[in-house]
Amino acid sequence: MVVQDPVICLIQASVEKLTRSTNFLKFLGQHALIQEAEEHVDERRYHFVSLLLNLVNTFLYMVNTYIIVPTADDYSMSLGAAATVCGIIIGSMAVAQVFSAVYFSAWSNKSYFRPLVFSSIVLFLGNVLYALAYDLNSLTILLIGRLMCGMCG
Repeated sequence: MVVQDPVICLIQASVEKLTRSTNFLKFLGQHALIQEAEEHVDERRYHFVSLLLNLVNTFLYMVNTYIIVPTADDYSMSLGAAATVCGIIIGSMAVAQVFSAVYFSAWSNKSYFRPLVFSSIVLFLGNVLYALAYDLNSLTILLIGRLMCGMCG
């Protein structure tokens, strides 16, 4: 009779448990009730446009993350906002993302192209409104622009 090291026994038990979990997830994935998309989109036709929209969206999100967020407090204060309002403006994008994520997740499970086009347009308009807020001297436009940027997330 060979006595095994307890560490080896724990490793083998973990491998067996992981294997059972993986098999269960594979079973669920194969038998999931996934609805087919209502529309059948020609993938080759929209491939380039989708790639371009994804690149533009990524660029705009990076602009939001690395340029707009760090400067949003100064921008808001130049429009006469109090410090607490600056925090609301900065956080409004994240709050909008929390609520829109569920909707976009469900929508993109049915079709990828329309949500991508919609989010590109809304993200672009949100950034334009954010930029125009200074010329219009409006904190409301500033907040709406930030909310629109978050709705696409």
